[in-house]
Amino acid sequence: MDHPTASVEAATSLRTMSVAREAITDAAGVAAVVGVARSAGRVALDLEFLWERTYAPRACVAQLAVDDVYLIDPIEGAPLEPVAQLVADPEVEVVMHAPSSDLQLLGMAFGIRPSRLSDVQVAAGFVGLGAGQSLASVLDRVLGVRLDKGERYTDWTRRPLSRRQLDYAAADVAHLIPLHDRLAEQVRARGRGAWVAEELERRYGPEARLVPDPESAWRRVKGQGRLSPRDRATLAALARWREQEAASRDRPVGWIIPDRTLIEIARRRPGSRRALMAERGVPERLRDAQADALLQTIRAADDAEPIRLPAPPPRAVQERLDLLAPMGALLVAGRAQAAEVAPSLVATRDEIAAFLRAAIDGTGGGGPLREGWRAELVGDALRDLAAGRLALAASPEPPYLQEVPQGPDAATNGGGPAG
Repeated sequence: MDHPTASVEAATSLRTMSVAREAITDAAGVAAVVGVARSAGRVALDLEFLWERTYAPRACVAQLAVDDVYLIDPIEGAPLEPVAQLVADPEVEVVMHAPSSDLQLLGMAFGIRPSRLSDVQVAAGFVGLGAGQSLASVLDRVLGVRLDKGERYTDWTRRPLSRRQLDYAAADVAHLIPLHDRLAEQVRARGRGAWVAEELERRYGPEARLVPDPESAWRRVKGQGRLSPRDRATLAALARWREQEAASRDRPVGWIIPDRTLIEIARRRPGSRRALMAERGVPERLRDAQADALLQTIRAADDAEPIRLPAPPPRAVQERLDLLAPMGALLVAGRAQAAEVAPSLVATRDEIAAFLRAAIDGTGGGGPLREGWRAELVGDALRDLAAGRLALAASPEPPYLQEVPQGPDAATNGGGPAG
């Protein structure tokens, strides 16, 4: 989807938008840039950071674009909190691309949440460009701008920053606002402004989890499927301890104790330091005080309420789901393709299966497909599929899937392929 006119406009904006020859390194410079952004009412923002040996991402450069491009260097002393407060300001629209990690950095460092955030990657998914697209890909396809990604794996902690690094950082924000505006036009033309707003709220709104939560850290531990409810309660306590320990030492969670070892400790519950250190995968660098704290955590978990996962569906329901879930995924993919919406924005396979189960046995739930634009696009059709009121057949025409109503009560409205 190329736009030659947009390419000319973008090239012009790049020539006219100046880039600071040096990064800002003091509070006064940051305050001036933040003031410009507040006066304009919107700003493009990106962060370069390193996140290899630490618990929290380490901010290295902040890039802002308003009338010009400004680069802020926190390593050399520039404060980032005013930038974080800008993100939280309801009077300022902040335009970003795939900002989850950037928001985690700002949330962990300054405790803020975004207020008026626009994610151009999300918007691209609603206008036929696909989900998870890189900034370089979206810029090329929408504005005809090509980015030089030669510094993608650069060491952003190295000082002084080279000219190539500064130019690379600036390019990540120089076209974000024109890109946002062009995508917004396309979203409005398709009547999907509410869809985009709903998705942004789901990802970045007040209920979204933007920073790690020690209380739910156990849910991210891989390989726990066969733990008993009591063992899972022990795992929850251990994962909470590990998360807090990683945060206090600013080290990656897996560097403290790997997942597989954490699960074995939860299963076996060693009662002495010697038994703990004999567990495979326990780091030798674990200090005496940490080992004692870990043993205390294990003992305290004996009194914790067992954690029981939702019961699996009855065998007959599971057999039905085994057949219907792949069909549901095909239905979602077909409707998404016909609507030029990225299928992964509509639902994951697990969400489709949960929705179908709720439709079959009336257990409630059903996840995000129950309401909003997702229900409008595919919800009724999935219910018809679950009830046997809808069949699917291959079609030689896009989206290569035909919906075939199976009874007079079928409710396959919502924009799907014609039957």
